[in-house]
Amino acid sequence: MGTYKMVSFIICLAITSSYAHRLYLGTSDSLRKNIADLFQGKLNFTDSSIPFNVEELEDITPEYDSEYDFIVIGAGSAGATIASRLSEEKKTNVLLIEAGGKEYPIMDIPRIAGALQLNAQINWMYETESSDKFCLGLTNSKCKWPRGKVMGGNSVFNYMLATRGNKRDFDGWAKSTGDASWSYKNMLTYLKKLENYRVEGIEVDDELHNKKGPLYISSAPYKTKLAEAFIEANEELGLPMNDYNGQEQMGVCYMQSNVKDGERWSANRAYLYPARFRKNLFLTRNSHVNKILIDENTKTAYGVQFTKGDKNIIVRAKKEVILSAGAINSPQILMLSGIGPAKHLGDLGIHVIRNAPVGENLMDHIAYGGLLFKVNDSATYTEENLLDPNDPTIETYITKRNGSLGIGTGFEALSYIDVDNEKLLSNEPNVELLFAGIKGMVDPILSIALGVSDEYRNRFLAENITQSVWTIWPMIMNPKSRGKLLLQSKDPNAKPKLYPNYLDHPDDIKILIGGIRAVIRLSKTKAFQRYGSEMHDVHLPCNKFQFDSDAYWECAIRTFPFTIYHQSGTCKMGRETDETAVVIGVKGLRVADASIMPKIVSAHPHIPIVAIGEKISEQIKQEWRLE
Repeated sequence: MGTYKMVSFIICLAITSSYAHRLYLGTSDSLRKNIADLFQGKLNFTDSSIPFNVEELEDITPEYDSEYDFIVIGAGSAGATIASRLSEEKKTNVLLIEAGGKEYPIMDIPRIAGALQLNAQINWMYETESSDKFCLGLTNSKCKWPRGKVMGGNSVFNYMLATRGNKRDFDGWAKSTGDASWSYKNMLTYLKKLENYRVEGIEVDDELHNKKGPLYISSAPYKTKLAEAFIEANEELGLPMNDYNGQEQMGVCYMQSNVKDGERWSANRAYLYPARFRKNLFLTRNSHVNKILIDENTKTAYGVQFTKGDKNIIVRAKKEVILSAGAINSPQILMLSGIGPAKHLGDLGIHVIRNAPVGENLMDHIAYGGLLFKVNDSATYTEENLLDPNDPTIETYITKRNGSLGIGTGFEALSYIDVDNEKLLSNEPNVELLFAGIKGMVDPILSIALGVSDEYRNRFLAENITQSVWTIWPMIMNPKSRGKLLLQSKDPNAKPKLYPNYLDHPDDIKILIGGIRAVIRLSKTKAFQRYGSEMHDVHLPCNKFQFDSDAYWECAIRTFPFTIYHQSGTCKMGRETDETAVVIGVKGLRVADASIMPKIVSAHPHIPIVAIGEKISEQIKQEWRLE
């Protein structure tokens, strides 16, 4: 063990020996250097390079042909939950296979979440196929789809927003599958079970929340004046302050986030850290799954083939293989294993075990990112400030876990509205407004993460905005457009082809335009005019249309639609899997992640995905009589 690694280990051990202590991040100077490297996409995530957390599960390399009761593929939001819950039963042994590496403490600083997307070591670096209908202002007209290749998966990559969704989402799942156990009334059991709810500043119905679960949901430790203005502006328009994870979703609220004491609280930290001493839970990291092994005669999944380093390894499952690799990797692995569209698989030379429309029904949430408003206040924060040795932000965060570094990439508050209603009020809102006191897509660093083309980035930089600004991203919650995912080849390392078909349905354009106009209404309220809010003329290729016309905004939306990283539906429950998430026609194989959603939730899906993990793990225990 090198000197740095030994010193780091001793310090980390001392500081992280109890959950009550904060993660060790290094000194202000070393953290500033690491953040600078992260912004450039060159930070090396190894124990010898940066501080690490000793509470990570131990990594093993399984013996060839070794057997486990359950094999879980993917240590993300659902997989971490399922592996943890199944290993609660001491007579059962569980192998968890993860393609990525450790979750390092620097990843858990909320503010720099966007910069994690710049690093290929922890990001799958997916992007959509080029299009002439959307993402026109992004490099090669391709949308970036960052996905976490790390312990905790996307719960380490996301912006930590904790939203359950609308109760009608789950009732829709129940109707679609014909199984009442997916209804909101039943799913509330799991939505409560997972949470350790510590939100402050709003009226909360204690019957709908729990303070003893593993996943922390809390209020931000820091609020800006502009976020207060956003709350007041919504109230001016008649939208009430409301717990959007309560009885009804409609209204405005500060972010409820998966944050504990100013640090990201991922599925890895919530579910796997407490399980690290279990003798029946085994983890293999940096292990790329090539395919699931299925007996063609009995149509039974019996194992997994994966690559770790230079080793090709086969492990066997005595009971089940649970696929929780996410809405991109789960359908990819199924197709590589012979489950998918027969013609597509046959064309690639993959032996077909079951013909199924795997990869279809691809859904995602997108938002328009080009609304920027200047103000006469110096409240805006840019990522470059962190690199200034005279800026106290890093020192404040290290010593107090407070300040702007505790806010997920600057997004502080949101509201749920119905743009089809003049008063914007409805129990079934169709747009989420995401507020942030940042430069958004014109920020020099965030624009790279978002994939803004050099042409537009250079124009944004040339504008040299010196005033403080704020932005709101209107996000469509119930898109009608559907995409698909196809394999590039039968090579497990080849990235799949992604066709989101954003804005294919005209209603999606209509809803997003309504969201844009709602943002403009908010900007004219007394709350925002107190700061002299004025729309900034973002450079767009839409001047041939009259400003503020539907045609103008459609052009703008097609230029800069940004994914909110909510891909789902590609292994649709009730079609590829039954109501218990078992793959139809194949025994011993279950899928449990966002890919099984029949319809995308009206929310950021991390919490519903964890709830899926809670429900499916309980289902497995009952079916195998483990409890």
